[in-house]
Amino acid sequence: MAELEVRVVSERREGLLVELGRIISEHDHVLLRQRLAADVQGTCATLVLRGPDERRLALEDALEAHPRVLSLASSGGVALHASPVASSARAKHPASRVGGAEVAKIERILPNLAKDYPRIFPWLIHLEYEVAVEARNASLHLAGRRTGCWVYKRDYALGAKLGLLDAMRRIALPALREFVPAEQHGSELHLRDCPLCQPGGASGGHFFCGFLEGLLMDAVDEPSLAVHEIHCHSHGAAACVFEVSQ
Repeated sequence: MAELEVRVVSERREGLLVELGRIISEHDHVLLRQRLAADVQGTCATLVLRGPDERRLALEDALEAHPRVLSLASSGGVALHASPVASSARAKHPASRVGGAEVAKIERILPNLAKDYPRIFPWLIHLEYEVAVEARNASLHLAGRRTGCWVYKRDYALGAKLGLLDAMRRIALPALREFVPAEQHGSELHLRDCPLCQPGGASGGHFFCGFLEGLLMDAVDEPSLAVHEIHCHSHGAAACVFEVSQ
């Protein structure tokens, strides 16, 4: 993963972070902190983001193309070892959203996820209905990361660092099989019959991307990790397929 600082100039600040947060989430990045300041053209938003370096250019292009963005400058892209979102989100973000996710609602549901784990799908479906439509994907992703971090600390933290494929086989696969049928095919994980991904409905893949990131990011012997859903049952595929890469 990598940190990136982006400075965006816009005419108005109202709703700006919400609109940019949607783009940030769609490009698999998380907003770590932000600062808004007056500018001669309106307002300047300084955003510190974290996400896969291979998605950086696409993210910058999407932000720059937004109709409310007058100009954009960026710096960073330095690789780092990602840490759990929990404490940093609470310490740095008293606001209700991080990267578009509705943090307060996620915080309320996390104890239930832990208490009922692995019977978590009713709570995740409840979360989907609780958050705003535009916050759904980011909220599922953050809930997934928090859950994955918790499972890793609970069950696997005392083990040695592993190569990616070994970590997927020895950690990700048994963890996923606690609540959904799963198979590994090289660097891909195939999930079947997921209650979050019903045909014709919205994809629940953002939860699993976050879950796998949180579960594996401290387990592997390389500091960078990216998870992408490349097929989804809700879009007609036979299985939800997630590609894990470094």
